[in-house]
Amino acid sequence: MTKSQIAVRIPRSLLEKLNSYANNTGTTKTEVIVGALAQYLDCRQDLSIPKRMAEMERRMAILETKVKSN
Repeated sequence: MTKSQIAVRIPRSLLEKLNSYANNTGTTKTEVIVGALAQYLDCRQDLSIPKRMAEMERRMAILETKVKSN
């Protein structure tokens, strides 16, 4: 699958949250954004199997972080 590049402007506070989230889950900002867009647009099925697996791993990392902090 070919990938296209876009540029967006986002509020600094949102960028800080994105950076923090990516660091805490061990994923890239690109993966977070692609996953979030796919979920928001309800087109997760369009993602390749490796991308879908990465999304599941990202979600597991979030859950593990939450469990460890409780």
